[in-house]
Amino acid sequence: MRVYLFWKKTTLGGLLVSQEGICEFVNSYFEKPFRCTQATLSAADGTLFLVVAAPKSLEPDRMSGLESRLREDLSRMGFSVRVSWVEINGKPTGSNEDLVLFFKQPFVWAVAFALFTLLLKEGLSALIWSLFWGGAFFAAVMFLRSEKGSELIKKLRSMAGR
Repeated sequence: MRVYLFWKKTTLGGLLVSQEGICEFVNSYFEKPFRCTQATLSAADGTLFLVVAAPKSLEPDRMSGLESRLREDLSRMGFSVRVSWVEINGKPTGSNEDLVLFFKQPFVWAVAFALFTLLLKEGLSALIWSLFWGGAFFAAVMFLRSEKGSELIKKLRSMAGR
């Protein structure tokens, strides 16, 4: 759904701008991981309020340089700009990038096809047992990779004389 923001009223009618379009335009100024996450517009004075996500380690000089360049170019279009900077701390909520990348991996499709073939060839009970033992093995490996698992491996090695 596209959100249109009221900007100005002229003799020809009202001017509306797309929130998505403004964010895309602002994003064209930035490199990843910078991202304009929100844009709102005050119709009273034409002030454009932007929320830009930036890395935690961003230097203030770079922030002010990006902001002044953005202000300068948007002021030519008639906008007064106010920028709020927010820290990026991980993936944004609702981001599908990880899921999309997961399903693009050939290994995922190979495992899915193998499970489907097992279901067709051997039946549901064989599939359930395979998933059970696969899950048990996965849990064991994850435990051994954890801090407690590492301690257990160290104890076993010391008992074995290594």
